[in-house]
Amino acid sequence: MAKILLVHQTSAFEAATAREAQDLSLALAATEHEVTLLYRGPAVLQLLPLQATVAVKDFTVSQKLFDLYDIAAICVCQHSLQQYQLTSAQLRIPVQVVDQSAQQQLLDAASHILVH
Repeated sequence: MAKILLVHQTSAFEAATAREAQDLSLALAATEHEVTLLYRGPAVLQLLPLQATVAVKDFTVSQKLFDLYDIAAICVCQHSLQQYQLTSAQLRIPVQVVDQSAQQQLLDAASHILVH
């Protein structure tokens, strides 16, 4: 079983990249890989509930399936949360807030790293 780290770095509104990365996360987890997700930069905004006034389909509701797919960990960059003036309590799903050192440990432990 491969340890895969998916690093999400794009906002929910940046073309189809964020949606494709989320679909990839679920697909890899469904094939019995050990998947860890790391949200950095504008990707932390993907974890917020979208406003009803937004004119795009809210694909982020399927984040609630992460638990069902046994995704090993959902991590969020501490600096990115601070940058966007967010707390983990505001996010749609439970996450682990990780500092730079913990992010490096995730990178070191992964057998494969995919950045989106």
